Amino acid sequence: MTAWEVNFDGLVGPTHNFSGLSHGNVASIASADSLSHPRAAALQGLQKMRRLMALGLKQGILPPHERPHIGTLRRLGFSGSDAQVLESAWASDPLLVRRSASAAAMWTANAATVSPAADTADGRTHFTPANLTTMFHRSMEHEQTGRVLKVIFADEARFAHHPALPSSPAFGDEGPPTTPGLRPTMMRPAWSSSSMASKQ
Repeated sequence: MTAWEVNFDGLVGPTHNFSGLSHGNVASIASADSLSHPRAAALQGLQKMRRLMALGLKQGILPPHERPHIGTLRRLGFSGSDAQVLESAWASDPLLVRRSASAAAMWTANAATVSPAADTADGRTHFTPANLTTMFHRSMEHEQTGRVLKVIFADEARFAHHPALPSSPAFGDEGPPTTPGLRPTMMRPAWSSSSMASKQ
């Protein structure tokens, strides 16, 4: 089997904001209420991706998520047009709107667990979006992440897609950075990564 590794970066979305939403994350808390520059951040990200490609690495992009996440605000009881939903949610709880507008999906290291084809029983690469239940602003990501991955990796002969685990503390899944694994072909500990492998 021939395999190759692809680095995926998330493109910063236009609602990127610094709201200190990730409790315990020193950088997140320190930058709370700072002025954000989404366009500049997106261009910086693209520059970094081009640099990696120039070095010969395979590079992919995950698009920004739909934000603010109006569906979540509607499930929380806000109604009317999208504009009315935002207006009433902001009047009731500005932090809730900031959470629903978070562009944190750009951090692709948490996007999904990827099981390489070399390590799976059916010889396909498997994708399972992380449910990210620990942080509310990230818990609304997995559905769109799953849809995007299905579009990028559409060949069912080579790729398999699974839904996120149930959104419960019992099944909290914060993505690959916290998912140790043991590869039977190597018989030594291995960590899942944000890179997504494909067999040719």
